[in-house]
Amino acid sequence: MNSSDPLVIVGAGLAGATAAKTLRAEGYAGPLVVIGDEPRQPYWRPPLSKGLLAGYAEPEHIAVAPPQDWADNDIDLRTGICVQELDPAARTLTLDDGSSLRYDQLLLATGGRARQLPGMDGARTLRTLPEALALRAELTEQRSLLVVGAGLIGLEVAATARSLGCEVTVLEVAGAPLGRIAPPWLGGLFAALHRRNGVRFGLGVRLDRVIDTEDGVVAVAEDGRTNWSADLAVAAVGMVPATGLAERAGIAVSDGIVVDEWCRTSAPGVFAAGDVTTIAHPLLGGLYRIEHYGNAMEQATAAARNMLGNKTSYAPVPSATSEQFGTRLEICGWPDAADVYGERGCTVRGEPGDLDFSALFWKDDRLVAAACVGRSGEFEQWQRIIRDHPYTKVDRLTDPAVDLATIVG
Repeated sequence: MNSSDPLVIVGAGLAGATAAKTLRAEGYAGPLVVIGDEPRQPYWRPPLSKGLLAGYAEPEHIAVAPPQDWADNDIDLRTGICVQELDPAARTLTLDDGSSLRYDQLLLATGGRARQLPGMDGARTLRTLPEALALRAELTEQRSLLVVGAGLIGLEVAATARSLGCEVTVLEVAGAPLGRIAPPWLGGLFAALHRRNGVRFGLGVRLDRVIDTEDGVVAVAEDGRTNWSADLAVAAVGMVPATGLAERAGIAVSDGIVVDEWCRTSAPGVFAAGDVTTIAHPLLGGLYRIEHYGNAMEQATAAARNMLGNKTSYAPVPSATSEQFGTRLEICGWPDAADVYGERGCTVRGEPGDLDFSALFWKDDRLVAAACVGRSGEFEQWQRIIRDHPYTKVDRLTDPAVDLATIVG
């Protein structure tokens, strides 16, 4: 790399911060600029719905790195700045103050924003630190909360709010929680866990609107006859990738910035990583997006190496983790690709009724996903088996006498 122009990272979240650190760790000593639109240094998002929301952690505890680290590593971190335009041909960015910045190589790590459904103006969202702090200030004992959406974030918010003494009702359009990442029977186990801890559910609910009232909020079903009242509401219905900059620049986008195994976009010299990207699905074809901090870090690491010309392919086994009411759920692989997705006919190692098991999902004779409940010690091994030994015999994987370490080597 002979250009005097800097390497530039647009996005100062976990992916952007990881890429910047990796560039320095890989020996890049040239100019390095990280631009973020939030007026604060990079922070971890997972605690927003757990420790920070509960009051166990403060903003300084969830920083990706101490403030001085950026200067110590000669990283030009620019916060509170929006990039308005990208010209890949000229390798130039236009910033919101009207200035321009040339780059040698560019990484787009722009993340996304919380999805807000039409008619849900009365519901708060939870994607940023200010949103989490504002919600925390309102979640006091004896207050009531509606959570719209029963994915991981929605269930984590529900569990946290119950721990603070709030009355909680979760409304979900599907028939069971966790529908995007788990089959209904597994989601049902977590619904039962929440119910045992005082959370109420409205499943199969299609909402028309959530509106503010003098007394709080009201969620109204599409039938117009059913409604739920509470002091406040949170919408946890996924995220929308921040692809606007890439789209305006003519870069290929499909529910995210499309990247190849080298983290390259369709524009020369432009890479992308993190929640904003879509990659090829190895089993179903088409593209898919991974919204998890592990992917943000691993893909950003690969992207940084590729920016330096150190070719590093990225073929992830996606994963998701959550802890609710002291029970840990970890899922890896592609459960949506399994032959038995949605059925109880998967193979199980352990006891589902005791919330101590691993559920294994198959496509033909190939292990394509695993879900661990209360078995964190097995999770990394399942990831490795799915990646490196997916055709291991079913009876070996479900036999409790078989040490999984003997399979992964």
